[in-house]
Amino acid sequence: TNEDATLHPSSVYGITKQMQESLIMTVAPTIGIEPVALRYQNVYGPGQSLKNPYTGILSIFSTLIRQGKEINIFEDGQESRDFVYIDDVAEATFLATTRAEAAGHVFNVGSGVATTVLDVVHALFAAYGTEVATRVSGNYRLGDIRHNVADTSRLRDVLGFTPVVAFADGVREFAQWVLSEPVEGDAYQRSLDEMAARNLLK
Repeated sequence: TNEDATLHPSSVYGITKQMQESLIMTVAPTIGIEPVALRYQNVYGPGQSLKNPYTGILSIFSTLIRQGKEINIFEDGQESRDFVYIDDVAEATFLATTRAEAAGHVFNVGSGVATTVLDVVHALFAAYGTEVATRVSGNYRLGDIRHNVADTSRLRDVLGFTPVVAFADGVREFAQWVLSEPVEGDAYQRSLDEMAARNLLK
């Protein structure tokens, strides 16, 4: 998906992102500020929250693996996302906020590579050197999309930057950091129960 694709968010979360971007890109020029919008994809890496059950599947699955618990894989496991390592995100953000040519642009900040949920599970098993039971449940959250991969050509063409950290390498760095942290309590199941109670999980 490139930055000029029609926006049609399917969740409250997506709508809030669209509105925030529209506010910045519309209002900033009227008050003499050069706007830049960065559409971060699924950012991951050392330092992300291991407690927040909404922080992403790498943290969630890592906690389950360390606890020896089963991983519930939503849908059929073939749904895909664009995972981008924090170092690449930091570099793209630096360039977008310091290069004059970035002004007025919207940039996708992702890896440009599709990674399935099953790919994530296998990469984590390899990084931790252990496996736990998995269950492909068919569950899904209302508003979730099946696939999302960013076209990052504008980032390359305007700012001369292409993300360089491969997913397998980033996951290894992430896992090494996770192993230095305490094992967190499992708030994931509670979050699923809350979503189910509000009819947001099927």
